[in-house]
Amino acid sequence: MSDQVLSALKQFFLRWQRDGEGRRGLPLCDWEADWRSPCELDEPREGRVAWRPFQREQAADFTAMANALELTLHPSAIALFGHWFSRPLSCSFKGLRIELILPWNDADLDLLKENLIGHLLMLRKLKRSPSLFIATTRNEMTLVSLDNESGQVWLEWLDSGRRLTLAPSLPAFLARLETLPQ
Repeated sequence: MSDQVLSALKQFFLRWQRDGEGRRGLPLCDWEADWRSPCELDEPREGRVAWRPFQREQAADFTAMANALELTLHPSAIALFGHWFSRPLSCSFKGLRIELILPWNDADLDLLKENLIGHLLMLRKLKRSPSLFIATTRNEMTLVSLDNESGQVWLEWLDSGRRLTLAPSLPAFLARLETLPQ
């Protein structure tokens, strides 16, 4: 399954780069001297830096997180978060505008893991099945999440616990993502 996720993610990155760079050139983001990333392509100019998603040489390790939660993490989530660095990517899924979450650097990956742990502990306290958020929506109480048991991708309302299946798997979800202008 993780090979399928990596292939689908790479194909999405290629579409995202082709569409975005074709319209506006390389994407730019604010440059922070203490928040560097291997995604950065050049030296900063006027406080901005060009960037692209960057594939890690070695996958990130999620063992400590899984052990702390006493939970086996779905391999799709590990593949999504553990192999690439990137800014959040604006895209849409069947008209729903989202931002796909990816870590910018190792420190950001640590923060992401902390937030995922908090999310999983909240769900445990509420006696809901575990999910891992993978994208945000315009409504802060609504997330796109990966069901940790089945690998389905859901639209999840945090305030009510309601969940709507968007895709049967993360690769199917990634294949249906559409790029948006930056």
